[in-house]
Amino acid sequence: MVKIIYNGRICLEKDIFCEALVIEKGRILKTGSTRDLLNEVPPGAEKIDAQGALVLPAFCDSHIHLMWVGRRTVSVVCTGANSIEEVISRGREHIKKFNPPPGKYIQGAGVNPDLFSSGEKRDLRREDIDKISAEHPIIFSRHCGHTVYCNSLALQLAGISESAPDVDGGTVEKDMNGRPTGVLRENANELVYKMVPAPSREEMKEFLRLGMEKAHSFGISACGSHDIEGIDFDSVIGAYRDIYNEYKNQDKPALRVNLQCGISLKEEILDDYLKRDIYLSPLWEDERWGVFLKMGSVKLFMDGTLGGHTAWMRQPYKDKPETRGFPVLNQERLDCFIQKASAGGMQVLIHAIGDAGIDAVLQAYEKVTSIGQNPLRHGIIHCQITSADLLQRMASRKILALVQPVFLAEDMRILADRVGPQLASTSYAWHSIQKMGIPVSYSTDAPVSGLNPLPNIEWAVLRRNSEDLLSKSFFSDEKVDVYSALNAYTAASAFSAHNESYLGRIAAGFFADLVFLDRDIFAIAPQDIHKTRVLRTMCAGETVYKI
Repeated sequence: MVKIIYNGRICLEKDIFCEALVIEKGRILKTGSTRDLLNEVPPGAEKIDAQGALVLPAFCDSHIHLMWVGRRTVSVVCTGANSIEEVISRGREHIKKFNPPPGKYIQGAGVNPDLFSSGEKRDLRREDIDKISAEHPIIFSRHCGHTVYCNSLALQLAGISESAPDVDGGTVEKDMNGRPTGVLRENANELVYKMVPAPSREEMKEFLRLGMEKAHSFGISACGSHDIEGIDFDSVIGAYRDIYNEYKNQDKPALRVNLQCGISLKEEILDDYLKRDIYLSPLWEDERWGVFLKMGSVKLFMDGTLGGHTAWMRQPYKDKPETRGFPVLNQERLDCFIQKASAGGMQVLIHAIGDAGIDAVLQAYEKVTSIGQNPLRHGIIHCQITSADLLQRMASRKILALVQPVFLAEDMRILADRVGPQLASTSYAWHSIQKMGIPVSYSTDAPVSGLNPLPNIEWAVLRRNSEDLLSKSFFSDEKVDVYSALNAYTAASAFSAHNESYLGRIAAGFFADLVFLDRDIFAIAPQDIHKTRVLRTMCAGETVYKI
């Protein structure tokens, strides 16, 4: 059926708008004025009155963890807790509410000691988590996901005792008597997580269903998602296909997903990916709506996080000079992984936050790219602590940056203390990244941050808390304009996933993936962008969310 959207403020390019567009077979056929296009469409066309709403290309979040977005809805929510005592209270309330049987693992996420406003401002220890329950193994993650806090039972079941060995690319923290404190960082997290029973096919489907519904409600029609670690490839793909088939049976598109596939530092998993020979091949598609699932990239970790002091730095942390953080893998193995993936024609995306971590990744990428040429679109996820030399090297090789402006909401409070004012001034450098021609896309890394794109756009534009009108923008020279932020969330994110020929723009031939907003984010005060509501989300011309 032909459809027409009219009476809208439809953004085609920067400062270029139209009133109406026509959709046929899921794609945009034509754009123009309301009067002209209403006169052109056939009598049976479906007519959608935008009622003055701002219509944009639907958002594409370039890096999230969709399965975990859904999974968090059934976990202990620790986000916003202002003390150790509040985290304990939330854990107890969760157990009281759901009454899980003894022995069932309890998981939670969002703990951020940097934001505690009462009591001790520190990592939780086993004695703290034991106060929640001694009958359930408990694993709570720091808001970054790279540090976990466990109770004694979780440690016991994982066999973590005084004799626990060092972990390559991770730490099991111990007190002065050699007793594990319950704090695990980076690769050591796997010691406890591997004991948690894998979710069933039905549970995975429910997590994906919940995540997709939330994404649609925020105007997102596509994403890059890290849900796979290799050994679970077939089971996760099976769950995705089930969900897509369910949606199709309802005659409704789901969420387009570009899989970012981890390898858990195991070369044999990378070998398996390459043997499958399915890179960028559709794993689920519909003849009307296009591709919805494909294997997009290999995902690796180079270091940890700024908040946990595990991001790998060139110089010691200013507030913890005994450490520079640490690499998750050494240069030789990193080079090996990237060279093998590149030889197989696969894109590589690497988590790197610290300047030493970014440097190591660039050293590896420089061995498989050339000046001005990065055909596989290798990239760096987060890319936070940067200097001019690092950004210049990224620009010269067109290395992608997949960044999260909303991270600044929390990190600006600790950045200068962690790395010093000079390095802080060249970090989270979104305007510089854009100006230097580095291909940049935006993401939230949800559920590390909320999935809503609008606060993320606001932070890119404003670089300060919108509620604190008297505060200055954090290094204001690195602010970007609204259209640049939007482009990083649409066309540029489509580019990062090799989808730029059919997603991310409102133009003839592109899929009608659209979002309707109740405010014109180009005209309102920047501090009000986060107040904007999504009125409707469309995917391939079908409404998948409506307020």
